[in-house]
Amino acid sequence: MSGSSKVGLVIGGYVLACLIALGTIYVYQWFTQGASAQASAGMYAFGELILFVGVFGVLALFPTGLALYFVFRKFLAR
Repeated sequence: MSGSSKVGLVIGGYVLACLIALGTIYVYQWFTQGASAQASAGMYAFGELILFVGVFGVLALFPTGLALYFVFRKFLAR
């Protein structure tokens, strides 16, 4: 596997994690429409931010681990 394909795989993992987190926020907004969401929009926005960061953070563990694996494997092989 070439270096550019490894980089592409890691970046693709981060993009996929971001897309899944955005999809999660879309579904959350779809279920929480109403008067209470309009009345306290700032608190809902903060909750959506926390949800996005949490989902992205959990899903970004895989590409981060993959990147660390590629880097340490290269240095340990010397």
